[in-house]
Amino acid sequence: MIAAPRNLPVKKEGLDVTESKIDILYGRLRMLGDRILVRPMDPKLSDVIVAFWHGKPVRGEVVEVGPGEYPNRYNRDRSKVWKSKVFRPTEVRKGDLVELGGFDIRGYAFPRIVLNGVEHLIASEKDVCGYTRPGESVC
Repeated sequence: MIAAPRNLPVKKEGLDVTESKIDILYGRLRMLGDRILVRPMDPKLSDVIVAFWHGKPVRGEVVEVGPGEYPNRYNRDRSKVWKSKVFRPTEVRKGDLVELGGFDIRGYAFPRIVLNGVEHLIASEKDVCGYTRPGESVC
């Protein structure tokens, strides 16, 4: 994983990636813990339902998944915290379509990176509101 110089401009479908908040990576990126790497999808608008929102779409395809994590445990009054001894693996898999909950007025509330010329988001599994697997019925 090599980071390119920050002053290297990359144009991809009108996306100018010279911001200091976006890192350009080449190669494979592995996720740690319960993190997932999501490629955002363009929204598919309906002819029947008209919805308006300001921001970016929060639906995407999972590209890479971390192994999981040891969740936090608390005592009754939540004054003490420690890691659980039971490992909780990640539920989502590569290829799943996920709905992420969380964006602010300026765009995504998740770290953004450009991996091999395509913009991706890094999110935690806790940010996933729901997911569907290809080939499964939604209802």
